[in-house]
Amino acid sequence: MAAARQAARITDRPGEELMVQLPPPFLESGALPRLVVGEEIEIAPAIFVATVSEAVPGPPGWTVDEIGIVDAVGTVLTSLPGGLDDAAAAVSVLDAGGRLFPLFWSTTPPREGRTAVGGALYLDPDLAPGTEHGEVVALCRERYRVTALLQASRNGWAPTPPVEIPAVPDPPPTDAVLVARLLPLRPTDTATAPD
Repeated sequence: MAAARQAARITDRPGEELMVQLPPPFLESGALPRLVVGEEIEIAPAIFVATVSEAVPGPPGWTVDEIGIVDAVGTVLTSLPGGLDDAAAAVSVLDAGGRLFPLFWSTTPPREGRTAVGGALYLDPDLAPGTEHGEVVALCRERYRVTALLQASRNGWAPTPPVEIPAVPDPPPTDAVLVARLLPLRPTDTATAPD
């Protein structure tokens, strides 16, 4: 979490690029499409919650570092199907200063109300349009342009700085962190005109 605390507060610059991890198991199974630089996608980047603490005083907000490690403070708005009774499948929505993030609680017991979380910002195929959770988190979904693909070597929980790669490796390495750099798009930024 220390690296994310040192990152610039993204909520002060909403047009900044977002670093989002691409989990190798989802790529290997084909559940997560292999992104291409320049591609426009509509997604709901989620936080894989690794730590939870009582919310710190001050305004809500969030930070993310160069490999998608995130810290966020905000209010958990709702528990989704699987919810608080089934921690293994629990997904909630966090309002972190006006930015909505789906939260996947992993092995952390779900919470409600004002909370501070730390973990990784990642793409989860279970939150895609048409899925049970994907439809419930539709308000979290935004359009982005993929501006770069990155890979960082993993040494325990201390990855090396990422380097740009031309494409997602096939098969994806299990000993690396794969990251997509995403630029949020306004409706006028998209390549196609609205219908």
